[in-house]
Amino acid sequence: MTAYQALVPPRQCLESIGFLLLDDFSLFALAGALEPLRLANQLSGQSLYRWRTLTLDGAPVRAANGMQVAPDDALAEAPDALILCGGDGPGCDVPPRLPERLRELAGQGVHLGALGSASRVLAEAGLLQGYECSPAWACRVELRERFPGIALSSQPYVLDRDRYTAVGGSASLELMLQLIGCNQGPALLGAISETLAFGQLRSEPSPPRLTLASALASAQPKLQEVIALMEANLEEPIDLDELASFIELSRRQLERLFQKYLRCSPSRYYLKLRLLRARQLLRQTALPVVQVAFGCGFLSAQNFSKCYREHFGIPPSNERLDKPRLCRAAMH
Repeated sequence: MTAYQALVPPRQCLESIGFLLLDDFSLFALAGALEPLRLANQLSGQSLYRWRTLTLDGAPVRAANGMQVAPDDALAEAPDALILCGGDGPGCDVPPRLPERLRELAGQGVHLGALGSASRVLAEAGLLQGYECSPAWACRVELRERFPGIALSSQPYVLDRDRYTAVGGSASLELMLQLIGCNQGPALLGAISETLAFGQLRSEPSPPRLTLASALASAQPKLQEVIALMEANLEEPIDLDELASFIELSRRQLERLFQKYLRCSPSRYYLKLRLLRARQLLRQTALPVVQVAFGCGFLSAQNFSKCYREHFGIPPSNERLDKPRLCRAAMH
């Protein structure tokens, strides 16, 4: 028995989680959601969780990177929780039978979640009314206009009763860690976080911030709001004009605000946030460098490496030269 097994509270039944893969779903977000579940079983020495990838009819589906992915099964039996996996775009094609099936599952007490643009599917099915939600940025305008009964959050993920949503990317890992912590308690959560070198999971789902910037932003609500939006949308950065519009400022006013309080441009600050998240992922996970690059909003590994070296003084690959455990984990 491992040192962690005795700390895990006994469970009377397994937790079954289905991951419903939609067209153009993000493999990066899916991987982030699965890894904490695997570690929960491994570190506890128990089958606390079992999971399957699903499509509505069991047919293969195309991921956002173009890969054809064969699911484990079709969506048939009701799991304890069903997480819809979407991408980063403004929406996804909704299979005609899916909204009705989701309403049936909700009626059976199944907890429902969504990663990225899949939040739109839950909204179309009427299953987010009265809930707080963290959708992909590209979905926010449509959701705000069409579904006023949904409370849109600027946080990277939200757990609201039996609904779980995350903007996608690495926020899916944080979402799943939070779920495990709620279900299994702090001991196992701490063990998983330690294995991932993730550090202490935040009790409130707010993304990591630069300490000085946070202190300055707290006195400036609009600055605080735009930083929260940046932090919640690292995988697909928001255009500065859109950011300014969202907080009802002009781009010029936004730039002056950043220069006055943070002594840098909004784009420079946004880049710094993305690079800090990338360093966190490089040090704490076994994800390939190219996936880290895409997950932090870089269009190519070459551009990512250039920016990383300019900011930190070393190439991304050097972050792992002293981490053989992560390298071995990536091989299994």
